[in-house]
Amino acid sequence: MLMIVFQELSIYLIIKSLLRNIFFVRLFDVIFLSVCMLMSYIFLAKLGISFSFLMLMMFIFFTWWYVRVLSGALCITFQVFIWSIMVDHICDILTRLMKVPNGYVVVFVILSVVSLIFLNIVMDRTNFSPTFSNQSLNRITALLLMIIYLYIMLSEGLENQFQVILSNLIILSVVMGLVLVFYNEYLKNVRAKYEVQKQRIQIQNDTRYMNEIEAHYNELRRFRHDYQNMLISIDEYLKTDDLEGLQEYYQKNLAPVSNRVLKEKYNLEDLSRVKVKSIKSILFSKLSYAQSQEIEVHFDLKEPLIDITVNELDLDIALGIMLDNAIEASVGHADGEIMSAIFIEKNSTVFLIQNNVFEQLPPLWKLKEAGYSTKGKNRGIGLNSLSKIVNRNENMILETRVLGAVFLQRLTVKRVSQND
Repeated sequence: MLMIVFQELSIYLIIKSLLRNIFFVRLFDVIFLSVCMLMSYIFLAKLGISFSFLMLMMFIFFTWWYVRVLSGALCITFQVFIWSIMVDHICDILTRLMKVPNGYVVVFVILSVVSLIFLNIVMDRTNFSPTFSNQSLNRITALLLMIIYLYIMLSEGLENQFQVILSNLIILSVVMGLVLVFYNEYLKNVRAKYEVQKQRIQIQNDTRYMNEIEAHYNELRRFRHDYQNMLISIDEYLKTDDLEGLQEYYQKNLAPVSNRVLKEKYNLEDLSRVKVKSIKSILFSKLSYAQSQEIEVHFDLKEPLIDITVNELDLDIALGIMLDNAIEASVGHADGEIMSAIFIEKNSTVFLIQNNVFEQLPPLWKLKEAGYSTKGKNRGIGLNSLSKIVNRNENMILETRVLGAVFLQRLTVKRVSQND
């Protein structure tokens, strides 16, 4: 009975480690372990080896309670049970070889503790996940693990012969090696797809950036042409000493142009300090578009932004959503204004975007609901997507505030310490 308690506790701790919440014990955990102990006391003697199937079902339910995906729960639980069988076989072999009577429990506890410590070190220092993001792949993996588990249990039966245990251990080792190779190849494919996607987004950003540069260059050529015509017209007034006509001409034709140029002032010098190409492309494209919609735009950056410490694609999408929301809220309003800035601090980089508010906004939690928008039905995916991006990046912190007539969003990207 004591051995069963140790095994169940070991399985519980390994599953909690794979779920990355080993130090977070809920009331559900306590109730579950208590029920497991009670079931062991009642049914272990009656069911014998079949009791392990009952425990398997219970731990599948336990894992499902946390992940809420059956294929993921099956993958995690079968992995842990197969690992438990491997530890059990290793303990049995070591006990037989060392010929230590009643030493099985001690060896099992030592191996369980060592494997648990090693697992938590790996989980803490890597992004290892016991499941795949693809649910179809999870279902196939769960089926293969179930076949392996059933083979082991049925092949041993009630006879726990040394040769059977050794052969099963070898088979398990080979299978686990194949699984690791398969998982490594899957990760390589995921990384390759991500790099291709990243390069495609980079090409799109560079193309958009070049198009915007070309548009500004054409605008500058038009302005030079108009400027030459202005000088010619002024020269004619000066030659005839028609100062009254010149004053009237200035107020009617030159003053509006001067005001428009001042209003559309764009701080390209500050944008040139953004050295991350994709970030520069997003900022340049969105702010230039805002200007074309007659929105007053400001951008501030005092020192070069050389790199970022977060997923670059996620940051591009996040900034795009924030700027799109600011543009959508400001377009069509005479006083529309967007203030944007980047502040490089010691331990973080802060992206600040704010815009004027021209209508009564609902509570912030309402704005973050998928599908909700103040501009119409089924348009409000921006803030919901933004929240998901921030939640999956540990280095990102998003602050959203409404301060009087100003809607402000502050996205902080924490720097990774060199000692981490």
